[in-house]
Amino acid sequence: MDGQWNDLGRRLTQASGSDAGLDAAVAKAFAQPEAGYTSSVEACRALVAAALPGWRLHLGYGVTGTFPYASLSRDGCHIVSDAPTVPLAILRSAVEAASSAPSSPPPA
Repeated sequence: MDGQWNDLGRRLTQASGSDAGLDAAVAKAFAQPEAGYTSSVEACRALVAAALPGWRLHLGYGVTGTFPYASLSRDGCHIVSDAPTVPLAILRSAVEAASSAPSSPPPA
């Protein structure tokens, strides 16, 4: 992971819920309008659709049923992240997908 994507990924890993500062960092990193990404599944789904075209998002709960997970897949690449909340799981997978795509620019 590129250093700037790595920093955003680290911040998302440490997050446990809604965070306005993290929302702004996500918007900037993905060049998307600011929204309540860390608290909104709808905003995260829209982010994935706009910033990661061609990636398929799947949401669920792990075998224990405790933590949600978000998986993104495209062209044989499969990324799965779990988190305390669904939005954070989506964002963790989105950052990993963006940082692994050869054409993804790092956050500004």
